[in-house]
Amino acid sequence: MSDLVSLNYVEEYNISTLEAVVKNAIAALGTNKLHAKMKVMLKVCVPYSFAPDQAKTTHPAVVSAVANVLSAMGIEVVVAESPYGAFSLEELDKVYVNSGMLEVENTSKCKLNHNLKTFDLEIANGVATKSCKLLDVVNDVDAIINISKLKLDAKFGYFGATANLFGLIPGEMKTVLTNRLKTLKNFNNFIIDMAEALKNKLVLNIVDGIVALEANDMQHMMYCLALSENAYKLDACMLNILGVNLKNTFLKQAAERGLINLDRPFKVLGEAIDKFKADDFALTEFNEESLLYESNFKQKHYFNTYQQRVNIKQKNCKGCKICSKICPTGAIMMRYDKNNELYAKIDYDKCVYCFKCFEACPYRVVEVITPLGYKLIEKQISKFNEEGK
Repeated sequence: MSDLVSLNYVEEYNISTLEAVVKNAIAALGTNKLHAKMKVMLKVCVPYSFAPDQAKTTHPAVVSAVANVLSAMGIEVVVAESPYGAFSLEELDKVYVNSGMLEVENTSKCKLNHNLKTFDLEIANGVATKSCKLLDVVNDVDAIINISKLKLDAKFGYFGATANLFGLIPGEMKTVLTNRLKTLKNFNNFIIDMAEALKNKLVLNIVDGIVALEANDMQHMMYCLALSENAYKLDACMLNILGVNLKNTFLKQAAERGLINLDRPFKVLGEAIDKFKADDFALTEFNEESLLYESNFKQKHYFNTYQQRVNIKQKNCKGCKICSKICPTGAIMMRYDKNNELYAKIDYDKCVYCFKCFEACPYRVVEVITPLGYKLIEKQISKFNEEGK
């Protein structure tokens, strides 16, 4: 995949100007996976019901411009996102209205996604997970264009192109996953797992940095619209502009997996990178071991209430070691009880919830625990799957 990142100086959210920038950038990048009669999803960043002028979401003018460029190419366009909170059409419609995405549909040749069916994405080589539940619109399109916002988040640090894919997780399932992942490092590996599983459909990434958001929630005029076929390269470029050491971000995990060379992370097209350097940009401290929740009590509450998980009944365990041998992350350890009998114990900090131990146990002593909170979320999600049949 290309190392090229197209940097473009854009002073305001003018749709006509943005159309020209996007069209020229696509041509300069040599993107050849977009053609007539395709159906393409624009994965936008609208995680909550924020207005465009808050600079926390992809600006609707950018979305309109991309939709118009694609429509002129004979491409069918659908705009999709799953915000945090209740997984419902009512919540989705509220977010679409407040973020300006409904206006995009009304003024551009595109449709907003209202398909709330889901599917289980298998991630065979995942580090933080072996599967996750995603919006089924992923299966309904030929390609994905990922349009994120340049912003720093108090919890997740830099939240750019790669992390924007997390929005394909349905509603409250995001909170369940965040609690399970526990640390920023695990979250980083999770979004990389997602990006790798979707890479065959992910044809273009765009970061809206015309107005960016600092760590202190203040807006910063960056005048930058950046595009790349490679989400890691694009994020590396944005972090370089912000003056952040790449080895202190999720790109460290990406580099460890051979997905990016941090010594030569990208090549720039268009404007020089120094034109956008932001020495006064308020940054947040990046710490991969930081907890994604404020307290262990809150983590424990979410774990007990929402996390579907396996449990090994110690008294019935035969100590056969099959579960320990099959565990892909070494989360199952063999221990001796007070009677010197061997049994298996799970380290949930290492568990990626693949349930292979449950499937492999010949004595049926591995059980699946499904708390009430998880059942309610599953019921909410399953309703749309049943209605879609």
